[in-house]
Amino acid sequence: MKVSARIALLSMAVTTTFGTMMAAPALKPLAVAFPNTDALLVQWVVTLSSLFILPTLFLSGILNRKFNRRSILITGLVLYLFGGVGPAFMNSFPFILACRALLGLSIGLISPTFNSLIAENFQGEARSRMNGIQTSINGIGGAIFLSIGGFIATLGWRDVFMTYFYAVILLVMVVAFLPKFPPLQVSQSAKSSIKIPKFFYAVALAGGLHTMMFALIPTNLSLFLANNGIGSISSAGYLIAFSLIGVFIGGLSVTRLTGALKKRLVPLELVLMAGGFLLISSAHAVWTVALGVFMIGLSEGVLFPLSFIKTSEVVPKLILTTGISLLLACVYTCQFLSPLFVRGIELLLYSNSTRDVFMAVAVALVAVAVGFLLFSRNSMHQTVTDVS
Repeated sequence: MKVSARIALLSMAVTTTFGTMMAAPALKPLAVAFPNTDALLVQWVVTLSSLFILPTLFLSGILNRKFNRRSILITGLVLYLFGGVGPAFMNSFPFILACRALLGLSIGLISPTFNSLIAENFQGEARSRMNGIQTSINGIGGAIFLSIGGFIATLGWRDVFMTYFYAVILLVMVVAFLPKFPPLQVSQSAKSSIKIPKFFYAVALAGGLHTMMFALIPTNLSLFLANNGIGSISSAGYLIAFSLIGVFIGGLSVTRLTGALKKRLVPLELVLMAGGFLLISSAHAVWTVALGVFMIGLSEGVLFPLSFIKTSEVVPKLILTTGISLLLACVYTCQFLSPLFVRGIELLLYSNSTRDVFMAVAVALVAVAVGFLLFSRNSMHQTVTDVS
């Protein structure tokens, strides 16, 4: 694959997780502009897109077998542009949510298509490197645009949505540099004889859950800072951007860390994420929050590409698009459920404090890390016993 085609393909990364998060700096200004709107609905401006990704996501396997992949990406980017910029021209909150739903439908076309192209055209360490780079691009692209968004949010919430015009550049790159990639040729008999391994569902669930933990930052940070008198309106954008710099660094290092740490990598990253939430839960200054979100982003930058690498390893190539679609379905469903998860934790703790929620998440992540280590040790012991 030519370098220009690789760049065009990797540029699609910024439309996925980052695409839903770009509205995060607008949450507080939106809450002020629509004072009678429930706080949960305001948070859905970030997460509603994740729910509406699912319909087109589940159709991706069929679409990839009927149309060339470049046409799917072009269609997705056009819808992405309308759904992203649309809220800037709306005066009704339901119409803003409708645009966010359209954005989700577009991501459901784009995300599995470019991820499956990476999985199909790269193998082994090259695939691991590509997955790490796409996560890093997502992170650094998000850091740049959210920093800009944090500043723009001080001008008004409508201007935040205007930043989605960057999709025009991506559209030009796809049209100019990306090959058509013909539809996948899979016979019905071959497809019906291949099953998705059961272990994959554990990978998909884990991928969704750690993404949900990371989604707590963009969906809660703006209101958390405002309620605790930390920073200004623009601080949320800068801090979320700082978490994405952590994602960038983590994505670049995933291949090297995987080789060095092997099975110890996942529990170490979970403990790192737990440390980030612990810092935020006790924070009273911007720098403490900044360190916490950076640690969370660094952890997610490693865990996110690991989910795709593991999926590519365990799912047969002929149904890889289906496997990636199911993984993304878990990821985006958990992103959407993130505000409901927070509300549930608050009810369990009899508290409406986000600090308490972050503390509970930190404790849970440490417990999961310990459980993972015990499970891995038992698995290795069982393997040695079977060999003996």
